[in-house]
Amino acid sequence: MRYTRHDLKQDKFATTAVGAVQEVVEHRSLVVKVVSAVVVLLLLGSGIYFYMNSREEQASNALGKALVIYSTPVLPPGTPKEESITTFNSDQDRLIAAKNAFYGVSDQFGWTKSGQYSRYLAGVTERELGNYKVAEDQLRAISNTRRKELASLAKYALAGVYRDEQRDQDAINLLQMLIEKPTVAVPKASAQLALADTYLAEHQPDKAKVIYEQIAKDNPKNAVGQIAKIRQEDLK
Repeated sequence: MRYTRHDLKQDKFATTAVGAVQEVVEHRSLVVKVVSAVVVLLLLGSGIYFYMNSREEQASNALGKALVIYSTPVLPPGTPKEESITTFNSDQDRLIAAKNAFYGVSDQFGWTKSGQYSRYLAGVTERELGNYKVAEDQLRAISNTRRKELASLAKYALAGVYRDEQRDQDAINLLQMLIEKPTVAVPKASAQLALADTYLAEHQPDKAKVIYEQIAKDNPKNAVGQIAKIRQEDLK
């Protein structure tokens, strides 16, 4: 069969048109796939966001209940009790109950902010109960969190554990780190005050006096400055 020039032009046009249509169809298919993937990611992200918010809210409520136990007043034996109010007859009983409540929150909601704060408080109560090794483990773990404020609180409490264990040099090293990198939760003056107290415990009053003087100079109008000034005068 012989094609004329007109037939060849028509055939070329048809081939080009078909190719263009195929390209549009393929491109549209790709666009649909991309858009579908984005929609899925957005839905997934929204689902994770709402899930995380829900878990944080649950953790916050659980932490609130644990804090109520921690702050419950201790009543002497024989004191009349009200059925609607939980009370304890000894500080140790209260601390044990609070510690267990804090661990319960951290075990269930460990990756949330409230869950990590609960673990910090569990470490604090372990220290109050005299369980220094356990307290050290819990507080050291939280001191490595990426939450800067919470990490500083854990380091500050850990320094207290070291002092309780008469590991004053470890406490000094930790407090010096906090002084160099203060946070809102643990301001520089608070870390300095604890460091000066540690030097006093080590029978180094001269070093403590220098720090007290600096705190009083830097904080002439707040409570920390007044405390430092009083302790500085006591050393004269």
